[in-house]
Amino acid sequence: MKFQQAIDSALFKNYFNLEGKATRSEYWWFGLFVVLLIFATSFLASTVAVSIGLEESGVVRVLNYSIGIVLAVTFLPSLGVSVRRFRDAGRRKEEAIVVFFLAIITQLMVPIGDQEAIIRMPEIMTVPILVVGVAASFYSLYIALKKSV
Repeated sequence: MKFQQAIDSALFKNYFNLEGKATRSEYWWFGLFVVLLIFATSFLASTVAVSIGLEESGVVRVLNYSIGIVLAVTFLPSLGVSVRRFRDAGRRKEEAIVVFFLAIITQLMVPIGDQEAIIRMPEIMTVPILVVGVAASFYSLYIALKKSV
């Protein structure tokens, strides 16, 4: 599957399709598309924010909102392509959904740099949450690299 076909499949034909299978190429092309979309949106948003004279905190806020919008728009297609990729690798739909949400939720619970986490937890929970998130992410990577069954 080529880049344009993967985007068409994930965004239009299978926007929230949790049935069927997604090839490795569809999964990776769509992942590349989301990353490129985030970079393009970030560049455009920061350029506009700086050109209208926003201070640094305003630019950061504009970047956060623009990235949040991209992630919200691509959330369901990402879930769909992930579940279909898991099924293509011989795993169950429920397993894919649990791993997907573990990876997403733990990212929201871990503070990044000097910013607080979006979902606040006691500080003592940071390391266990980080371990769960990293494990879920590596497991997703393992499944994404696995050959079709």
